Amino acid sequence: MRTNTMELRHLRHFQMLCRKGSFSAAAEALHLSQPSLSRSIQRMEELLEAPLLDRQQGAVSLTPYGESVLRHGERILRDVRQLGMELELMHSGDWSELAIGASAIPAQTLMGPVIGELTRRHPTLNLELRIDNWQRSLRRLLSGELNFMVDEVVGTGLIQRQDLQVTRLAAQPVLLCCNPQHPLLARAELKFHDLQQYPLALPRTMPDQFLEHHIPGLTLGSMVSGRRLIRFDQFVTVKPALFDSQLIALTPLSSVYDALNEGKLGILKVTDLEPIEANFGMVSLKGRTQPAAAQYVIEAMQRKAQRIVASASALL
Repeated sequence: MRTNTMELRHLRHFQMLCRKGSFSAAAEALHLSQPSLSRSIQRMEELLEAPLLDRQQGAVSLTPYGESVLRHGERILRDVRQLGMELELMHSGDWSELAIGASAIPAQTLMGPVIGELTRRHPTLNLELRIDNWQRSLRRLLSGELNFMVDEVVGTGLIQRQDLQVTRLAAQPVLLCCNPQHPLLARAELKFHDLQQYPLALPRTMPDQFLEHHIPGLTLGSMVSGRRLIRFDQFVTVKPALFDSQLIALTPLSSVYDALNEGKLGILKVTDLEPIEANFGMVSLKGRTQPAAAQYVIEAMQRKAQRIVASASALL
């Protein structure tokens, strides 16, 4: 097995073949002839002394050897790209690309407000912002596709991982919100069971065990004992319903901050529930060099989160 003589172009060719699913499509994407691509893959198999493709199948089908080569090869190619970016930083003093993953609420309320200033400070920056759940963002971070991810770090357990660098943002309260005319706002004292006759919207990004721990008796499902539950990925999809219905939503302060200030939403204070906090943070891989633009994003988001939390006492 001669892995030391294999070239990066072999890995790139193999990766493209796996992505495109056929020799013809991969050869076109690589600007190669199909025979040249076939010879490159065959050369890899010779050097590795292992079959990478199951040629009995019509489409591209990987053997266990091929799956292993693809997994490690993608990591090698991403590290090479990272090396190129670091060298570019050393040469130019700035970085041309920054990729950040985030769940919807921190992306809209914490990340969004700093993008304008970021592009002014770094006019040559190519910014990629990927909105997704924390599990998929973590996979992209570990594979090298992202510089950072922004998400809840306590409830998700990200804060406990030894391979991650976490910069925590100011913790913010998680609130039960409704429209200002909601019948429950007139109650002198509220218990959690009082909420059961109304639809309750919960963020899908909060792990079930986290929700069930902080809201004892909450059984997640579409309909439980007459309780109607709505699970949302993006709060923006359910927020309009709060203004003209009896929907109740559990959501971090930053997502409703403006609406609360303008009197468009009210807060339900339930006496038998302990306070819940959202602990957002900027998460990166330990030991990975980051561009100057990333440091600005961290500092700007820390300031934004701190301002929201500092003014929360007037609303709560």
